[in-house]
Amino acid sequence: MFDYLQSWLRQIENNHGVNPVIFAIIYFAGVIPFWLSIYKIINAMKNRDYRKAVTFGLVLGAVIIAPFTYVAVFGHNLPAWFWIVAAAIILYSAYTILKRIRQTRALP
Repeated sequence: MFDYLQSWLRQIENNHGVNPVIFAIIYFAGVIPFWLSIYKIINAMKNRDYRKAVTFGLVLGAVIIAPFTYVAVFGHNLPAWFWIVAAAIILYSAYTILKRIRQTRALP
């Protein structure tokens, strides 16, 4: 099983120029900045500090798109379904974040 997984990951890197391990590292390294940004945005909105909310909104956006930017820069021969799934993940993330911020009554 482990050999199959290792072979599959190596095949992705060879066929598409993207190392799945680097993608995962970028993705999971963004967990702390992701949640910190949400906290800071909610706090800034409650305090009506919109400049701070925008700043952390930009940080949050960068964290969400960082792994996909890696794929866009270094990837090649990627199937169209990958970009559809990536766009769906990004849009769903944005939707759930806005919903979560609104639930805290930080936004009108």
